[in-house]
Amino acid sequence: MKAKKLIVAILLFLLIFPTGIKAHSHETLEPFALNFIMDDALQLVKTERYVEAHNLLDIFSDEFTKLMVTNQQIPPDEVRIISVVHQQSMASLSDTLLPHEEKVRAIIRLRLAVDAMTSEHQPMWVEMEDPLIMTFQQLKDSVDTRDSDTYEALYRRLLLEYDMIHPSVRMDVKPEHIQKVDAHIDYLDKNREALLSHSEEFDDMQVIEADLKALFKELKEDETDPSFLWVMISTGSFILLTLSYVAFRKYLGAKKLEMRKKLKD
Repeated sequence: MKAKKLIVAILLFLLIFPTGIKAHSHETLEPFALNFIMDDALQLVKTERYVEAHNLLDIFSDEFTKLMVTNQQIPPDEVRIISVVHQQSMASLSDTLLPHEEKVRAIIRLRLAVDAMTSEHQPMWVEMEDPLIMTFQQLKDSVDTRDSDTYEALYRRLLLEYDMIHPSVRMDVKPEHIQKVDAHIDYLDKNREALLSHSEEFDDMQVIEADLKALFKELKEDETDPSFLWVMISTGSFILLTLSYVAFRKYLGAKKLEMRKKLKD
């Protein structure tokens, strides 16, 4: 009986005082809540449940507004970026003519931007380095072989991949570096004929590739956000205790049922 009371007391403590364990946990957990909402919205869109996803983005808007009021430390530029990308995502879900893949891409774009805003360490968008660089290297090969059709297809893919991370990049990378990469992307579009005919210096492609890689270089680190670890530990402890308590209740129930059967026999 004492053990049972102890488990219940610990569970009640975690439920009643979750923010008391860490003085600034309220500020830390609110952004994480936005990430959870976006994860759910993304799953809904992937299963083509667009109306439910749209409703969830409405909830996101409310929570994001509350966050702006309670957390004055969020840079205005980041608020504007999230607001614009959120509106674009809402519009994509409402557009009945937009292909499913475009809707998914729009939500991923917002998901990455929200993570970039809330992450203090390596954001999710840096994981796009390998596919982006691979696409560019294939584009570079098409220039070498003068394959215009392949160049066109790969340029469109590169543009989509870069556009997906662009709002996130604006939060984490210096403007001058972003402007340089933006100029490279525009150069690849306007000078495709010159590149394919080799009238332009092929060395330009090497410069572009180096600048694309540099976009990710500064943010590559192996550290994990300490606040995220605290949330995981706290949540894990709570789940473990809850499961222990449930198992304990089931054990007591089974023992009582066994005793009743013995009494009947």
